[in-house]
Amino acid sequence: MATFPVVNEPPTYFKKEVKQSSEMNYGELRRYIRDLQQSGFDVVRLRVQLQKKLAFPVITLVMAVLAVPFSLSAGRRGSVTGVAVAVGIAVVYWTVAGLFEAMGNISQLPPVLAAWSPDLIFAMVGGYLILKVPA
Repeated sequence: MATFPVVNEPPTYFKKEVKQSSEMNYGELRRYIRDLQQSGFDVVRLRVQLQKKLAFPVITLVMAVLAVPFSLSAGRRGSVTGVAVAVGIAVVYWTVAGLFEAMGNISQLPPVLAAWSPDLIFAMVGGYLILKVPA
Protein backbone atom coordinates (compact mmCIF):
# COMPACT_ATOMS: atom_id res chain seq x y z
CA MET A 1 0.00 0.00 0.00
CA ALA A 2 1.42 3.38 -1.00
CA THR A 3 1.41 6.30 1.39
CA PHE A 4 1.28 9.92 0.44
CA PRO A 5 3.05 12.23 2.87
CA VAL A 6 1.12 15.26 1.55
CA VAL A 7 -2.27 13.80 2.51
CA ASN A 8 -2.79 13.96 6.27
CA GLU A 9 -6.48 12.99 6.37
CA PRO A 10 -7.51 9.43 7.15
CA PRO A 11 -9.49 7.48 4.51
CA THR A 12 -12.73 7.98 6.47
CA TYR A 13 -12.43 11.73 5.85
CA PHE A 14 -13.04 11.16 2.13
CA LYS A 15 -15.93 8.77 2.54
CA LYS A 16 -19.13 10.77 2.50
CA GLU A 17 -22.44 9.27 3.56
CA VAL A 18 -25.18 10.07 1.07
CA LYS A 19 -28.74 9.88 2.35
CA GLN A 20 -31.84 9.69 0.22
CA SER A 21 -34.31 12.58 0.48
CA SER A 22 -36.78 10.27 2.23
CA GLU A 23 -34.21 9.62 4.98
CA MET A 24 -33.67 13.32 5.73
CA ASN A 25 -35.84 15.57 7.84
CA TYR A 26 -37.04 18.93 6.54
CA GLY A 27 -34.06 20.94 7.83
CA GLU A 28 -31.46 18.46 6.59
CA LEU A 29 -33.03 18.33 3.15
CA ARG A 30 -33.28 22.12 2.93
CA ARG A 31 -29.56 22.46 3.80
CA TYR A 32 -28.65 19.69 1.34
CA ILE A 33 -30.59 21.44 -1.42
CA ARG A 34 -28.90 24.76 -0.64
CA ASP A 35 -25.44 23.13 -0.75
CA LEU A 36 -26.15 21.36 -4.04
CA GLN A 37 -27.65 24.50 -5.55
CA GLN A 38 -24.55 26.51 -4.64
CA SER A 39 -22.46 23.85 -6.37
CA GLY A 40 -24.54 24.25 -9.54
CA PHE A 41 -26.53 21.02 -9.46
CA ASP A 42 -30.15 20.70 -10.60
CA VAL A 43 -32.27 20.37 -7.45
CA VAL A 44 -35.81 20.39 -8.88
CA ARG A 45 -36.59 16.83 -7.76
CA LEU A 46 -35.30 17.53 -4.28
CA ARG A 47 -37.34 20.73 -4.02
CA VAL A 48 -40.48 18.72 -4.89
CA GLN A 49 -39.58 16.23 -2.16
CA LEU A 50 -39.01 19.09 0.30
CA GLN A 51 -42.49 20.46 -0.37
CA LYS A 52 -43.98 16.96 -0.11
CA LYS A 53 -42.57 16.67 3.40
CA LEU A 54 -44.97 19.47 4.36
CA ALA A 55 -47.89 18.61 2.07
CA PHE A 56 -48.18 14.87 2.70
CA PRO A 57 -49.19 15.01 6.39
CA VAL A 58 -51.97 17.47 5.53
CA ILE A 59 -53.74 14.76 3.52
CA THR A 60 -54.98 13.23 6.77
CA LEU A 61 -57.08 16.35 7.38
CA VAL A 62 -58.19 16.45 3.75
CA MET A 63 -59.29 12.82 3.85
CA ALA A 64 -61.23 13.51 7.04
CA VAL A 65 -63.09 16.32 5.27
CA LEU A 66 -63.65 14.03 2.31
CA ALA A 67 -65.01 11.27 4.58
CA VAL A 68 -67.75 13.43 6.12
CA PRO A 69 -70.22 13.18 3.20
CA PHE A 70 -69.66 9.45 2.93
CA SER A 71 -70.24 8.93 6.63
CA LEU A 72 -73.50 10.87 6.46
CA SER A 73 -74.81 8.65 3.69
CA ALA A 74 -73.50 5.36 5.16
CA GLY A 75 -76.95 4.25 6.31
CA ARG A 76 -78.15 3.82 2.75
CA ARG A 77 -75.27 1.55 1.78
CA GLY A 78 -73.48 -1.33 3.41
CA SER A 79 -70.17 -1.16 5.23
CA VAL A 80 -68.42 -3.13 2.46
CA THR A 81 -69.36 -0.37 0.03
CA GLY A 82 -67.86 2.22 2.39
CA VAL A 83 -64.59 0.30 2.60
CA ALA A 84 -64.49 -0.11 -1.18
CA VAL A 85 -65.08 3.63 -1.69
CA ALA A 86 -62.33 4.46 0.84
CA VAL A 87 -59.83 2.19 -0.92
CA GLY A 88 -60.86 3.64 -4.27
CA ILE A 89 -60.33 7.21 -3.03
CA ALA A 90 -56.89 6.25 -1.66
CA VAL A 91 -55.86 4.71 -4.99
CA VAL A 92 -57.03 7.78 -6.89
CA TYR A 93 -55.14 10.03 -4.46
CA TRP A 94 -51.89 8.06 -4.88
CA THR A 95 -52.29 8.19 -8.66
CA VAL A 96 -52.94 11.94 -8.71
CA ALA A 97 -50.09 12.59 -6.26
CA GLY A 98 -47.71 10.51 -8.40
CA LEU A 99 -48.77 12.35 -11.55
CA PHE A 100 -48.23 15.78 -10.00
CA GLU A 101 -44.91 14.70 -8.49
CA ALA A 102 -43.72 13.46 -11.88
CA MET A 103 -44.77 16.75 -13.48
CA GLY A 104 -42.84 18.64 -10.81
CA ASN A 105 -39.78 16.44 -11.27
CA ILE A 106 -39.56 17.35 -14.96
CA SER A 107 -40.18 21.06 -14.23
CA GLN A 108 -43.64 21.13 -15.81
CA LEU A 109 -44.99 22.48 -12.51
CA PRO A 110 -43.31 24.49 -9.77
CA PRO A 111 -42.32 22.30 -6.78
CA VAL A 112 -44.87 23.94 -4.46
CA LEU A 113 -47.72 23.34 -6.91
CA ALA A 114 -46.56 19.79 -7.65
CA ALA A 115 -46.58 18.85 -3.97
CA TRP A 116 -49.71 20.68 -2.80
CA SER A 117 -52.07 20.20 -5.78
CA PRO A 118 -53.36 16.74 -4.80
CA ASP A 119 -54.24 18.03 -1.32
CA LEU A 120 -55.98 21.08 -2.77
CA ILE A 121 -57.92 19.06 -5.34
CA PHE A 122 -59.17 16.53 -2.80
CA ALA A 123 -59.98 19.27 -0.27
CA MET A 124 -62.11 21.06 -2.87
CA VAL A 125 -63.89 17.83 -3.80
CA GLY A 126 -64.55 17.14 -0.10
CA GLY A 127 -65.85 20.66 0.44
CA TYR A 128 -68.11 20.36 -2.58
CA LEU A 129 -69.50 17.03 -1.40
CA ILE A 130 -70.15 18.40 2.10
CA LEU A 131 -72.17 21.25 0.62
CA LYS A 132 -74.01 18.89 -1.73
CA VAL A 133 -75.11 16.34 0.92
CA PRO A 134 -78.68 17.05 2.06
CA ALA A 135 -79.02 17.84 5.77
